[in-house]
Amino acid sequence: IVREAVENECTHIAFERLTWIWTRISNASKFQQWAFREIQRQVEYKADEHGIEVDTVAPQYTSQRCSHGECGFTHEDNRDGDEFECLKCGKELHADYNAARNVAWRLVQNWLKSGSGRATSQLALKSGTVNANGRFRPAALSS
Repeated sequence: IVREAVENECTHIAFERLTWIWTRISNASKFQQWAFREIQRQVEYKADEHGIEVDTVAPQYTSQRCSHGECGFTHEDNRDGDEFECLKCGKELHADYNAARNVAWRLVQNWLKSGSGRATSQLALKSGTVNANGRFRPAALSS
């Protein structure tokens, strides 16, 4: 995660705020919550070495919302397992990638609302980046 952020010259990494996730996942345990927190802790540690900040956002509906900039339609039937297809605009993406785009976009929106001045930053996604104007750029394909 940090390497991707460094390679894309990103200033921040966004995570969903997953407090009490084990209560929302069937067959989950407190160990799974610890694992999520430990991954985030390690990313924070490594990101700090590169001057990259790590922030969290509320996770509500990030996997059900269409991340296509002009759409944003949210419905539970948009996601089916690993597949995401917006019932309104027809955008098709891997469901986790769609959710990651929404997590990044939510962080940018939080910055805009707070007037922090950080909304000009760029955030890394596993498959590219998102910036404050909502533009998603796919990662360069390696040969």
